[in-house]
Order: sequence, then structure tokens, then C-alpha cells
Amino acid sequence: MGLLGRHKLLTPIFTALLAVLILLSSSIAMAADTKRTATKTQLRALFIKKIPKYVLWPEQSNSKHGRPYTVATIDKDELVPFFNTPDSFKLVRWPAENCQVLFLDSKKPRVIAAIIKQVQDKPILTIGQNPDFLRMGGIINLVESGSRMKLQVNICAARKAGLTISSKLLKLSEIYCGDKTQ
Repeated sequence: MGLLGRHKLLTPIFTALLAVLILLSSSIAMAADTKRTATKTQLRALFIKKIPKYVLWPEQSNSKHGRPYTVATIDKDELVPFFNTPDSFKLVRWPAENCQVLFLDSKKPRVIAAIIKQVQDKPILTIGQNPDFLRMGGIINLVESGSRMKLQVNICAARKAGLTISSKLLKLSEIYCGDKTQ
């Protein structure tokens, strides 16, 4: 078989390879254009995992670098799928001993207020999602704004708990002291 014979054999292979490359590049471009969306629960879990990285606990608390954060919540079943990987978080049901983060997801303001009153002087980062959360003494409130989540931080409640919130997080947040915007 001469050069012309090999060329006839290689042409279908070359054409097939070229078609595969075109399909792959177009599917990669389409994937890049596709927006990723997350559920509200996924967003909550993501914020609960990211926020503690921007908080300093007092030296006397049990929150040491390298140890997992213990996240307590009233209804942990909703968040369990997002905390099942071995990372730096342990999800437990409230009430819990030695938790560093407390996510209050109850729809009952009286329950939230009672729990915040129990922990307000302890080095526990309280995160909630209620319009009155900061007024009740909560530290960080997650507010839905369209398809986004915004942060509100009660710096007075954080100070009372002995926590220091990073300026990086504060720049991205609405800052309150009690129930007043600063």
C-alpha cells in the first residue's frame, strides 16, 4: 500500500477524531455557560461552614486550630447531607456540650430567644435566619435577597460572647449593634 492507500485509511479516522474534538469543545463551552444553582439548604450549609473561618474565639474556649468545629442545630436532619464528609466540622443536635457554632433554624421566635439567652455570654457563634434574630441577641443573620444570601452581623452580641469577627467578613455584611445599623 502506497502513500495514497494509507491516506484513504487515515481520512475516516482523522474525521472521527476531529468530530469528537469539536463535540468535546462545544460541550465544554456549553458547560461554562451553564449557571450552577444551589438550594437554600445548600447555601445555609455553605455559609455555616465558611463563616467560622472569619471568627476568632477567646483563648480559653475549646475552639483550637486544627480541631473540628462542632456545629449544633435544632433540626440537624436537613443539614446532615452537607456535613457528612470528613472535614473540619461535626454536626450535632442542640442542646450540645462544647459547640462553637449554633445554627438556629426554628420558625418559633420564642424558642430562638430562649436559646440565645442561654448562650449569649458564652463563646458560641449564633447563626440564624429570622428577621428578629439580631434584635434577640443573635450574632449573624442570613437574609435571602432574591437568589442570593446576605449577611447581617450584630457586633455587640459578638463582643458580649467574646468573639472577634474578621474585618473581611464585616466588609461583606450589614453591621448592627443590638437592632441598629452602624
